[in-house]
Amino acid sequence: MKKFLIILLITVALGLTFHTSLAQSFNETKEREAIKLNIMGYEDGWNKHDAKAIAELYHTDATWINWFGEYEKGRDSIQVHFHKIHNTYYKTSHAHTVSIEDLIFIKPDVAVSHVRMDLTGDERYPEQTMRFRRTIILTKRDGVWRILTGQNAKLREDVN
Repeated sequence: MKKFLIILLITVALGLTFHTSLAQSFNETKEREAIKLNIMGYEDGWNKHDAKAIAELYHTDATWINWFGEYEKGRDSIQVHFHKIHNTYYKTSHAHTVSIEDLIFIKPDVAVSHVRMDLTGDERYPEQTMRFRRTIILTKRDGVWRILTGQNAKLREDVN
């Protein structure tokens, strides 16, 4: 019984030590800045019409759903999707990040964010500004934040 209690105490102590060191290594300000770079990288890649740069913001096993409900699974599929649309109706479009509405850490290596964006230059809707809200879940793997999954929603005129 005494041996069991000693093992239990050592296990608890090691667990607390690990938890404390993990908590101490999490620098929220630094992690927020890293995620913001990903979010702004989306705008930058979009405005350069660089499907590869956009796809690099996603994990290799990521998923993406556009505002029409099309589902892309995997970075390669996501890149093909962005390549297709940037060589057709979005070839002269321009995206603008209006705001990062929220950025919530679920765990030190998992975050969810809602991003408001405007888009001009869609050849299907000349002279219109399209308003979108992206929901993205990002995870940090091997020290890098990337999008694990996301979905885009086109906003109605009466939605802010």
